[in-house]
Amino acid sequence: MNFKDEINEVNSPKEYCSWEEVEYLIIVLADKIIKKSNKKYDIILGITNGGIIPARLMARELNIDYIQFIPVRNKELQREEMPLLHKDKKYLVIDEIYDTGDTFSKVYDVVKVFDNDFAFLMSRYEQQYHHDIEAFVGKILNHNKWVVFPWESTKDYQY
Repeated sequence: MNFKDEINEVNSPKEYCSWEEVEYLIIVLADKIIKKSNKKYDIILGITNGGIIPARLMARELNIDYIQFIPVRNKELQREEMPLLHKDKKYLVIDEIYDTGDTFSKVYDVVKVFDNDFAFLMSRYEQQYHHDIEAFVGKILNHNKWVVFPWESTKDYQY
């Protein structure tokens, strides 16, 4: 069984992430971004679906008024729905989790010609990201549990 097959919603134990933890990770990420990045981002790019709420919360923390979304459905980037990006803007791309790196790679291939950095609430393991990007991570998991975020299906969420 390979890495992608081992960790999924059906056959993996679950870890539940609370709203309080999400808010905490946003603050941790914002602090890292402010301390390590010399950029004032113009636009937040949230990767759908998991990055929608973190994008809004990060925009609040960094006082950024403009949010756009990178359309990913069923683990596929919808290139024809991509927002128009500009070379004179600085982008912060955000998602809830860096897992296998598949979504990251697909998004990176499209935005690599622009001035952007990446932020993730969580990362499955300490990652080696592409050498020419900055990636900020709120929490390293170091486990194979399926993470259930509070905005996901309420039928499975433990309050």
